[in-house]
Amino acid sequence: MAKDPADIDLTPLTAALSKLAEDMARKMVQDALPGLVEKAIAEEKVLITETVQEVARKVARDVVGEIAETEVKKEIERLSAEA
Repeated sequence: MAKDPADIDLTPLTAALSKLAEDMARKMVQDALPGLVEKAIAEEKVLITETVQEVARKVARDVVGEIAETEVKKEIERLSAEA
């Protein structure tokens, strides 16, 4: 006589399916992780480069502005002395 399906112990099958799902998820993460890390690093490098460029532009603008201001003041003093 066949067993009643309600009497079948599904614990081994459930455990095997859980292990299989865990192994598959781990494999998917391991396969995807290097690419995700590489992409994140590349994005950070771009951000760092853009930040450095912007800071350099601001510093150059400030330095050029100070030099120009000093030169203008010198020229005004020179012209005033000649007058």
